[in-house]
Amino acid sequence: MSGIRDVDGDPNGTWADLSWSDLSSEEQSLWGELGWDESSWEEDTDPPASDDEYWEDLSAGQQAALTKLGYTQALWDEE
Repeated sequence: MSGIRDVDGDPNGTWADLSWSDLSSEEQSLWGELGWDESSWEEDTDPPASDDEYWEDLSAGQQAALTKLGYTQALWDEE
């Protein structure tokens, strides 16, 4: 798969059931912007710090990555 998949509804439901190898290189890159890698995605290591941060505390690049992954500020902050 190439590109970024369309996310309808809750993005957590889209991403939670996928393994790292199911993600396209573009999706891996976007998640990488947030500090995720294969090990953290597969729960072999702790999630990155961005996972616990509010939208406003993320960098502009991280916010842009989340937007491309289907998140809004409201969806991210309620997680």
